[in-house]
Amino acid sequence: MPPARKEKIGMKEIAEAAGVSVMTVSAALSGSGRVSEKRKREIVALAHRMGYRTNAAARLLKSKRVDDLGLLIFEKEELIREHAGFMDMTVQFMKECVRNNIHFQLEWFDSHRNAAELPQMLTNGLVGGLLIAGAPANAAKEFIDRELGLPFVTIGEPGRYSVGFDNCSQLRQAVYYLASLGHTEIGLVNGPDSLNVFRDFRQGFDSALAELSLLKPGTFHAECQPAGDFQAELEKTLDALMRSPVRPTALLVFSGLFTKAFISGLQQRGIRVPEDVSIICHETVDWEVEKFSPAITAIERKYDELIAAGVQMIRDLMDGKTVLRPHTLIVPAFSKRRTVCPPQAKG
Repeated sequence: MPPARKEKIGMKEIAEAAGVSVMTVSAALSGSGRVSEKRKREIVALAHRMGYRTNAAARLLKSKRVDDLGLLIFEKEELIREHAGFMDMTVQFMKECVRNNIHFQLEWFDSHRNAAELPQMLTNGLVGGLLIAGAPANAAKEFIDRELGLPFVTIGEPGRYSVGFDNCSQLRQAVYYLASLGHTEIGLVNGPDSLNVFRDFRQGFDSALAELSLLKPGTFHAECQPAGDFQAELEKTLDALMRSPVRPTALLVFSGLFTKAFISGLQQRGIRVPEDVSIICHETVDWEVEKFSPAITAIERKYDELIAAGVQMIRDLMDGKTVLRPHTLIVPAFSKRRTVCPPQAKG
C-alpha cells in the first residue's frame, strides 16, 4: 500500500524531491540567490506539481512577468508522428523563438485519451503566452474556454486570435492549372468533412470546378479518415477510383504521406503517374513531397510564415498592444514538379 500523502508540502519536501538543499529551493521560489534560470524554473514547476503553488511558487509567478512562449499541440500521438506539418510547425517555432531570443516550452497532449486531465503548460505558470495547435477537447477545452488567464493564439482553428492557412486560394489555382492543361475530369481525395480544414478544401474545390463548369454529378470525391487504418483507407480509396464510372485524369490528394502511398498503389495497379492520372498533393510541406520519385506537384504550407505571424501576435497580446489583424491567413505555395501533365489521348 503506498504511503499516505502529506497534507502540507514544505520546502523540505520539495528539496528532497529535487535533490537539492532547502536553501536552493528557498532561493528558487523567492527569486533571489544564485540559482540558474533553468534550475529555478525546474524547482518552481516541481513545487507546483507537489501542491505548493498557492504559497511561495504562486507568489513568484504572480510577482514576476513570465516572457516564455509555449507551443501546445492537441492531437493523438500517432497523428503527430505521421504528420509532417506538426514536425515543421515545431521546428519553425523553435527557430523563430531562437531568432528573437525568446525562451520557449513545447508540449503535445491527447485530450481524448486523457479526457479528465489538463496539459501542464496550461497551469504550471512557466509561459506567459501560448500558441495552441489542434482542437482541444473535454477538460482541456473547458479550461481554455472558461478559465485560462494566459493570452493565446490558435493555429488552424477558430478563436478570438488565430493564424491559419488560406485553404482555398491555392487549391483554386491548382484546379485552374489542371483545367488549363486540358483536364476536364478532376477529382478530390480528402480528409473527413467533419474537420474544418477538410471541409474548407472540399468547398474550395467544388467552387473552383463550378466556376469552370466542370463540377458534375459524377465528380470523383473520396473521403479518408486520417486516424483510421492507413492501409485499409488507402485500399478503399484506390478501389473506389478503379470502380469509378468516369475515371478522373487528375486528382488532388491530401497529405504527403497518403499521396506517396497512393501513387505507389496506382503504379502497382498499372496506372502511370502522370501519364494516366496527374496528381497534386495538398496539405503538405515542401520537403515531404520533394523527396519522392517522381517529385510531387503540391500545395505546400509555409509554416515559417505561419509561426512568425503567430509569435508576433502573441507577443503583441502579452505587451498589451492592439492586434490589428486578429485572424491572419497565410497563402500556401504552389510548386509544379513531375506528377502533372496534359491528359493523354486514349487509344
